[in-house]
Amino acid sequence: MSLSKTRHTKPNGFTLIELLVVIAIIAILAAILFPVFGRARENGRRAACQSNLKQIGIGMMQYSQDYDEKVIVRHLVVNGNPVSWRALVQPYIKSIQVFNCPSNPGNAAIANYDNGVFTNCYAMNGETSPTLGGTPPSNSNGDSQNLAAIGSASQVIFAGEIDQVWPWPNLGVNTTNPTTYAGRFFKGHLGTSNFLFMDGHVKAMKPIATGTPVNMWIIEDDQAGPAALLANLNAWTAKVNAG
Repeated sequence: MSLSKTRHTKPNGFTLIELLVVIAIIAILAAILFPVFGRARENGRRAACQSNLKQIGIGMMQYSQDYDEKVIVRHLVVNGNPVSWRALVQPYIKSIQVFNCPSNPGNAAIANYDNGVFTNCYAMNGETSPTLGGTPPSNSNGDSQNLAAIGSASQVIFAGEIDQVWPWPNLGVNTTNPTTYAGRFFKGHLGTSNFLFMDGHVKAMKPIATGTPVNMWIIEDDQAGPAALLANLNAWTAKVNAG
């Protein structure tokens, strides 16, 4: 007489509890890793933007070498037609894509100052050349500054990022009157903005740090003046925070 044995087989697939545990683990990993991936991606874009500014800086220096060491001006009038610094430096750079920050493709300022339309994420410091923009004392006699006349070049900003559409965004950044002419600073690089300095180096900084403890926007007796020389520090802070 044989006894039949009943075999109990384990059902295939996950139980509901196991499935919920797996989903919870995936959610936790995603919450940890997604911000890391996002920061890594933005760090790459910030590096690409810094490369853009370095190329612009090299082009500006080459321009100065061709024109008796004069700093490139924000704009010239040739045969009655305005020509911006962007058009002046572009032949040395060869690419218009250099003027676009990869982190700011949709908000890049649109300029038509060169009898054409283009996007431009960067603006010159108005102090280094005549007329519109910049901080006092402005050089408004039509002459560009000489490179040799600019001391503390590593502390004086040449150009920075903007994030505001206004008629002539490619001319200059006006730090003493934030409500007119100048665009807001772009702070999309993890709360920082890239700045090109007169000695050619590029640094990512919080915009407010460019005005204190040293005002990096002005040239005073060949030195970068202290933050107290800002015409209105409260307005400056409001401008930066509005970005």
